[in-house]
Amino acid sequence: MDGLELSPGTGAELPIGFGVSDDAMLQSAAGSYRNEYGAGRHLDARKARLASGYDVPGMNRAATICHWGRSGSLLLSSYLDHHPHIVMLPYAASESIYNFFEEYESLSVWEKLVAYPTYSASKKGADGDLFLKNNPVGDFAIEAVDYYGAVHAFFEAYGDAPSSWLVTRSTFFRLLHAVYGVASGRTLATARPLMVHAQHYMDERLAARLVEDFPDARFIHTIRDPITSIDSWFDRRLEMEMYGCGNRLETKAQYLDMAVATMIDLLAWDAGHRHMESRTRAVRFEDMHTEPEAMMRKLADWLGIPFLPCMLESTWNGTPYVVRIRGVPSCGPNPANAKRRSRNLNVADRLLIYALMHANFAAWKYPSPAAMERGWLRVCVIAVTCLLPMKMEMLTARLVVAKQALPALRNGRIAFFLGAPLFLLVRRLRMMWVVVTAARRRLSGGNTLLKVLMVDCVAKRS
Repeated sequence: MDGLELSPGTGAELPIGFGVSDDAMLQSAAGSYRNEYGAGRHLDARKARLASGYDVPGMNRAATICHWGRSGSLLLSSYLDHHPHIVMLPYAASESIYNFFEEYESLSVWEKLVAYPTYSASKKGADGDLFLKNNPVGDFAIEAVDYYGAVHAFFEAYGDAPSSWLVTRSTFFRLLHAVYGVASGRTLATARPLMVHAQHYMDERLAARLVEDFPDARFIHTIRDPITSIDSWFDRRLEMEMYGCGNRLETKAQYLDMAVATMIDLLAWDAGHRHMESRTRAVRFEDMHTEPEAMMRKLADWLGIPFLPCMLESTWNGTPYVVRIRGVPSCGPNPANAKRRSRNLNVADRLLIYALMHANFAAWKYPSPAAMERGWLRVCVIAVTCLLPMKMEMLTARLVVAKQALPALRNGRIAFFLGAPLFLLVRRLRMMWVVVTAARRRLSGGNTLLKVLMVDCVAKRS
């Protein structure tokens, strides 16, 4: 909203009225705010100076990052973390913005800004807490007192702005990013930074919201070698199942379904969002590890920001982003992590993936058997291998029987136990249907794949 007339300050108390709400999340947010409010007031002047460097109404440039399985979306975000032309929330903390806005639309924008960190944490656990101090992969948090101080600084600047502007979804999106930038103490090189948002999971509805709010929004997808991506995403699906039940699979009310879910996810997410092709590009996981500078130069050019050396540093709020890969600490590029892996796939599974996703291997420059260039051979391979249970299905079946069905029998849950054979049969048929349906679409050329920002060295090697 260019040209918005703003007063130099409201001189009023921040209007927070949800402390008496019956909503547990809002009660928690109100408690956090009350505990930090007194300590935060003396920070307002300093935060106000930083806030004055933002032209919030003019912040109209946005990009979002989505992943294709376990393909380095967090690593890519960490490369963008400290760029002086970018403002972003760390880790997955911005993932819940649109859902929160719709769920709590009746709150004022200032109430939304105070409540959002608590909401994000409630949805994402450790990964979503803006003020986290016990993150298992490192301490990337800001202090709550700094965050609330930044909210007050922007209230002083924009509290008297027209209500028609303050109530909009895009204004909340802008202010949340600006507040976090000020709370982290950063001085940016531009008053209108690029806002980088974490959509992560493919969601057509969320993509449409972003474009409605920011018509020039861009979508960055991270991708990976299809063999490795399917293998790794199966592991991740199991991790999420285990986390959701506290590592006690016998307590789950439904049987595990990781294998079919893995294939459904990755066969659907490689085409990007509908009607967003011109504003969408993908970057390869392997390039982030083996050719990070060439890849980040390409990305910076596409995003319209200068390439800077900080784009080669993996950080959150300037703190190194350290992860453990097979028990070994790692930060930033790690060429060893770019190697193909397939421990959850056997030979027949790999042949199926080569045939089914032949276009992915070709378009994204990943090695695959030259024989798969023959269409008739791909049809034959799919027709035979889709009849065979994948190794992922067998691993899932073992867990269903050993960790769910048999414990249910021992605990007297006879109906649940007797449902296991039918469940596994239905999932086997479902997997066949998923493969055949995807094959029909892909063999007919009806699948539009993500377009990759291919670095020159990769193109030459291919």
